[in-house]
Amino acid sequence: MFSARWLTSRAGFTLVELLVALAILGILLTLTLEAFSGSLTYKSREDLRLKTQQNLRAALHYITQDLRSGAYLHVWNQNPCTSGKPCSNHERIAIVNLTGESSPVAEPPGNSYTNSAETGICDARAFQEGDLALLYNGGDYQLLRITQRQLLADYSQPCSGPPTPNRDKIQHNQDKITGQWTPSAYVFKVELATYEVRQDPLDASARVLYRMTGYDGTGTRGAGIVAFGITDLRVWYGVPEDPNALTPRLVFYPTLEAAAEAFAGQGYGALPGSGKYIGGLVRAVRISLTGQSPGNLPNTGSPDTVTVTETVEFRR
Repeated sequence: MFSARWLTSRAGFTLVELLVALAILGILLTLTLEAFSGSLTYKSREDLRLKTQQNLRAALHYITQDLRSGAYLHVWNQNPCTSGKPCSNHERIAIVNLTGESSPVAEPPGNSYTNSAETGICDARAFQEGDLALLYNGGDYQLLRITQRQLLADYSQPCSGPPTPNRDKIQHNQDKITGQWTPSAYVFKVELATYEVRQDPLDASARVLYRMTGYDGTGTRGAGIVAFGITDLRVWYGVPEDPNALTPRLVFYPTLEAAAEAFAGQGYGALPGSGKYIGGLVRAVRISLTGQSPGNLPNTGSPDTVTVTETVEFRR
């Protein structure tokens, strides 16, 4: 027969064991719930970051695609370089895109021209009033707004300039040019695309990446919002440390002005028409985009911020 004391002692030990087991079970459940909650938080955070990165990379692709399809002169500049203007600085970039149409210039090499509003070219059929053309002439660049074209050539015969011309003409009354013709002078039909960060038109506290088009930034074709949630755009311009080297090391400058200052002794300027335009020496552009997530991070109450960077080297 068991004594009453033994039964009481045994019952008490069993209760303690039960309480300990329940406590351990509670701890395990708490740890499991915390791990599960942490896993959900991590997944939510990573999903949000992935969406932000995808948005940034899609926006960056627009810019790099324009840069890769750029003309021999990839970046354009003008003064003053303020918001809404097609120009390039550390927070904005204007890209000259080739459309595929071009023509040799049909002017006598060595002839000088002053404030000229027309240029003879071999074939003007691809150019229309309102088009934008890039004139390349012996290392000098000029953007021309075409105001009229004259189809005068007999295309079955060789192109020639004066004194026995067989050529077309393009008028550019708003952009008069001065210089001396070279044998390599060429006219390219181009488009101008400028990227900058602007205020979101629907939310004053948010920012968007905007693509402007046209000579004055007021074009409608291809213009509009590229991506929402973009808070910052930064640009660096890669210029050869030694332009004459076969494989030069590139030095990246935050502005074309800074690059031109480094090469001022060689006659380079930050603007087309100011001597040798530094934009013609740029061999690469580095683009950095920063954006915010479309929602707040879990348990933080604030959005995630992500930056992506890509460098585009130009083929010459």
